[in-house]
Amino acid sequence: MNSLIVFIILSVQKQSPFSIYNASAGSGKTYTLVQDYLKILFTSNSLLTFRTILALTFTNKAVGEMKERIIETLKAFSDESILNTSNSMFETISKDLNLEPKVLHERSKILLHTMVHNYAAFDISTIDKFNHKLIRTFAHDLKLPVNFEVELDTKTILGKAVDKLIDKAGTDNELTKVLIDFAIEKTDDDKSWDISYDFNTIAVLLINENEIPYIDQLKDKTLQDFKALKANLQKQYKTVFEQIIEVAKTILELISQSQLEHNDFSSSYLPKHFIKLADGNFNVSFTPKWQIDLLEGLPIYPKKVSEDVGETIESIRQQLTDAFLKTKKAVFQIKFLKNALNNITPLSVLGAIKNTLDELKLEDNLLLISEFNAIINKEIRQQPTPFIYERIGEKFKHYFIDEFQDTSVLQWENLIPLVDNAISGENLKGNTGTAMLVGDAKQAIYRWRGGRAEQFIDLYSDGNPFHVDKTVKNLPSNYRSYKSIVEFNNTFFNHISEFAFSNPQHQHIYENAHQELIFENEGYVDLSFLKIDNEDKNELHCEAVLSNIEKAQENGFSLKDICIIVRRKKEGVAIAEYLSSKHYSIISSETLMLQNSPEVKFIVNILTLAIQPKNDEVKIDVLSLSLIHISEPTRPY
Repeated sequence: MNSLIVFIILSVQKQSPFSIYNASAGSGKTYTLVQDYLKILFTSNSLLTFRTILALTFTNKAVGEMKERIIETLKAFSDESILNTSNSMFETISKDLNLEPKVLHERSKILLHTMVHNYAAFDISTIDKFNHKLIRTFAHDLKLPVNFEVELDTKTILGKAVDKLIDKAGTDNELTKVLIDFAIEKTDDDKSWDISYDFNTIAVLLINENEIPYIDQLKDKTLQDFKALKANLQKQYKTVFEQIIEVAKTILELISQSQLEHNDFSSSYLPKHFIKLADGNFNVSFTPKWQIDLLEGLPIYPKKVSEDVGETIESIRQQLTDAFLKTKKAVFQIKFLKNALNNITPLSVLGAIKNTLDELKLEDNLLLISEFNAIINKEIRQQPTPFIYERIGEKFKHYFIDEFQDTSVLQWENLIPLVDNAISGENLKGNTGTAMLVGDAKQAIYRWRGGRAEQFIDLYSDGNPFHVDKTVKNLPSNYRSYKSIVEFNNTFFNHISEFAFSNPQHQHIYENAHQELIFENEGYVDLSFLKIDNEDKNELHCEAVLSNIEKAQENGFSLKDICIIVRRKKEGVAIAEYLSSKHYSIISSETLMLQNSPEVKFIVNILTLAIQPKNDEVKIDVLSLSLIHISEPTRPY
């Protein structure tokens, strides 16, 4: 390029370096991220400013999409046609930065060329990848092998640790006794003697970020400590068990002494309740209407009973109520104790499982990906921020964090010092860094791995971990969905906010979840409720899905326009098999497996037939696959 580009910003409105966007689904979140990212590039006198920007998100797919969006936008800005066509982002940036379109266009070409030739420094990453980079840098300080491998399949390594622990049975007398006693307990309860399932279930606690504080409290406890605790719990269980039976028998005796029959009570519900308790059966419900009537002073006997019987029942109502409440509390307590006793043995060997896990990690130079946040929080976060930057060889001045509602407590605590250093300090030219958080508390899906929607709610409400003012912005419009869908969501969220939440913060989110319309196209929403009595639920679901597919096709939609979303995997498998039996060509995680490919099945059956030519079952499979694909081809997209 022969011409010299002089890049001058006449005036840019001074904004807070810390901004938070509350962005519902379809509100233009990625658009806003890209726009703010590009504004930083265009307001800098350096073409390498992108090297000081770190954008973090949760999945590799999201990383790829964000990188592609930024590059594609710069490509669009670099094309000559941008000066003669309408582009909302180009026009907004030009207006906000007081830049002539021609200057913005030329600057875009230079930036695009620079970024493509320095693509490795274009840092958009997952949080796990950034954490991995930090840990790899500080491996020597953390006494980790410099060449450690990251283990992504944590369940497999936990399973190996459990198997290794069980293999120690016979060499450690105390551990052996615990394992044998637990196996006997399971068989006494008519459960499988296989203890590995229970240990694998409890071992997951070792990699769950939410459980770390509690696991730390158990690390110094011995098998003897747990044995003493178990004895104490068993004693409590026996006491409460006997207490419930005694109270229940007392009430049944009271009813008898009052010369009342069981059918004097409405449908005999109350006596039946106490009979179950007296027999030691604590699988009782606490939701029936008769219990509400008992507590609220309403009649608990039918209208057909005599006035004397009614008066007798009313005279003992207080005793019945007291006994009901006492046994209700005791039933909950005994269920808690039973659950604790069921888990006390697996919990007691949790420390031993951790030790065998550490042995495996040391043998194979492994580090679990689930450990990253805890290691950084415990070891690296205490280091001075400049020292961390010096060690990783980069200094970030601008942070973008996408899907913040899924950021765990430890992840955010680990990032706070780095972000604070960026937005609180100034360089020699008086410029500060920036931090932009984008999220939607309604879309929080990672609570199981430490994500807390309340963390984001607190930030865009009153919370602020930094010594700078924050700017909170809402993205109110929906650029993705048609009118009926947006209106349905607005009505639905407002409706459930009135009764579905006990937490005022959660209620406030849904009360204020209203989105503005962009598209006036009608769209369509239909809710269907199936009446399921003794019929097969899966079959009814499948038939309803097929009916809706046919209806959509009648309205001009192709199969490729249709997506079926289910709550559980087995429901998806059932629908996939049903549609396949109706010769619909579908794509799902199951159909993409080789074992479910008709062509692969056919080849396998042919090879099997070559080895077993007299196998009639294989012959039938070969013929059935051939007939299906010759006589009835699958429906096209």
